[in-house]
Amino acid sequence: MTIIKVCSICNEEIEDIDKAMLREIRKSAMKFPGSKKEEMKKIHTLAFKFSNEKICEYCYLRDMARLTTIMKIKAMENKKP
Repeated sequence: MTIIKVCSICNEEIEDIDKAMLREIRKSAMKFPGSKKEEMKKIHTLAFKFSNEKICEYCYLRDMARLTTIMKIKAMENKKP
């Protein structure tokens, strides 16, 4: 019997992903530096969800792009004289 995993964000079937890559992502997320910034905490959580196959690769990449864009915008706003 095959268990079909479904993304908790988009409800699409999660495709098989290289388990070694998922272990590396999980390992990196465990070493992720603590931060008070909300986006950094969300990135950390997102990495764990993806590495534990709770979300699909598309949702992971989409949300990572969104969060990093937010961080860039905030950094530019803080840099303005």
